Amino acid sequence: MAAQQKERTAKLAEKRQELGEQELRHTVPHGTRQMLDELMLWHKVEEVSEAVQLLVLNGRAEDLSPAPQKVKGPSDIIRHYFRQGMRDRLAALTAELGETKDRATIWRLIAHAHSLGPKKSAALFKIKRHGYEITENVARKLRQAGFAESLQMNAIDDGDND
Repeated sequence: MAAQQKERTAKLAEKRQELGEQELRHTVPHGTRQMLDELMLWHKVEEVSEAVQLLVLNGRAEDLSPAPQKVKGPSDIIRHYFRQGMRDRLAALTAELGETKDRATIWRLIAHAHSLGPKKSAALFKIKRHGYEITENVARKLRQAGFAESLQMNAIDDGDND
């Protein structure tokens, strides 16, 4: 039988607690959530948390335009989850921008990415991959270990056939 919604929600909350994820809610000017939804559609990102994380990871303070004038009126709320490292990155970006609230940084990131359009904003939604280079010494040791293991396995196989 499939798990009930309450069970799934409880398991997800437990997993988030284990990972140190914290829910963040940012009150942003009306229309910002629609811009984020369009960005997510353009770049085939399904989770709000993933989209906001990619913007925070790839956003650079020097690329962002000055903060627009704050306008009184309706607002949107953007809810997402961040682990500690991502919260630290957001705090550093906020400080670098001279902002006092993370929500202003989130707003500026979304507005900037949206203003670039589908093609130019793609760079802000790229997932950075780590490159690995194996040194010759490590490669040699791996080959030697594999050869030794192969000899050992052959010896065991020969012993079974006797």
